Amino acid sequence: MKCSKLILLLLPAILVALPDDGLGKADKLRYQLLCRRLMAPCCYSQTLELHTSSEADQARTVLADLLRAGKSDREILDTFIGRYGERILSEPEGTKWMVLTAVPIVTLLLGGVFVGLFVHRHHHRELVPASETAAELGPDWDWE
Repeated sequence: MKCSKLILLLLPAILVALPDDGLGKADKLRYQLLCRRLMAPCCYSQTLELHTSSEADQARTVLADLLRAGKSDREILDTFIGRYGERILSEPEGTKWMVLTAVPIVTLLLGGVFVGLFVHRHHHRELVPASETAAELGPDWDWE
């Protein structure tokens, strides 16, 4: 069981072809992290880390070249955004990220409060004994 988890954890690292020439250990780690943050420009269905198209290969080559040139992560992301638009990012930045993160959290919290109030209200409702209910209905009530 542990072996299969280890394979699943290492699979993305195996799938990303790490460029060996000119990249140090830190740059290789940055390369992997940036591949996770960028989508494949051909179809935007997978990150560069996993996608196997020729366009993804070209994007990975450009990424490695930018790393070798000493560009910062922000400069690299800005280069890809300038070339492909914000859609290239696997997670949106700025206000879009806040909205996509905050809306589900607020919705869950409000739903939890609503459920809590509903349960509290119905749990503490006084139950009317059956004898009182029958007395209110009167002797003429047809029970059948």
